[in-house]
Amino acid sequence: MTRTFDQRPVKEKILDAAGDVFGRVGYKAATIREICRAAGVNVAAINYYFGGKEDLYRTVVMDLISRTFDRYPVDEGTHGRSSPEDRLQAFIHGALQRLLSPGGLSGYPGKGQLVARELADPSPFLDDLVDEFIRPTAAVLSAIVSELLGTGATVKEIMRCQISIIGQCFHYAMARPIVMRLVPMDYSDPAIIDELTDHITRFSLAGIESVRNGMLPGDDPDPIGPR
Repeated sequence: MTRTFDQRPVKEKILDAAGDVFGRVGYKAATIREICRAAGVNVAAINYYFGGKEDLYRTVVMDLISRTFDRYPVDEGTHGRSSPEDRLQAFIHGALQRLLSPGGLSGYPGKGQLVARELADPSPFLDDLVDEFIRPTAAVLSAIVSELLGTGATVKEIMRCQISIIGQCFHYAMARPIVMRLVPMDYSDPAIIDELTDHITRFSLAGIESVRNGMLPGDDPDPIGPR
């Protein structure tokens, strides 16, 4: 029997193993020893490359999200001259790719859980994640929604439409075990993600149109509190 050896650089092996361990058991329960055992490296390697567990965790989260956005960009090749409808569809398709496709978070079960854990029980690094990835992405969606709603839209209306759109995408990912039991879907099939993109886009455009038709002149632009 021939043994195969992992020839990847030590740092890469640590990042990969740490993503799975942190995702499965969480930051607090994860141990340096367990991560090193999964990576097949010496315990001292984490301090050498990352300075400790805290910096390793931050690096894992930021690296995972960065690689996912690099593979599936927010605009998916659209540009400022594209219609807001086309830009919205591209935005939704990119979000679903990042969340569901085998090349995105879905392809790394432990790492996918890591993102879910980070959202449910934020670490001190959530602010970094928001500033580097989430805020710029939200700005792209905000500009699309604002154009679709028109000049009379309030900050509150734009924000609520944004959350409704991205919430649909996230639900397929975060409630995946339930969704799969209700309506089995093979997320590794690009056609399924295309179908979901078309549905969420049509549903969202209809909702935005309804909000636009219901907007009243002089609506309070204050985004705080219920209407």
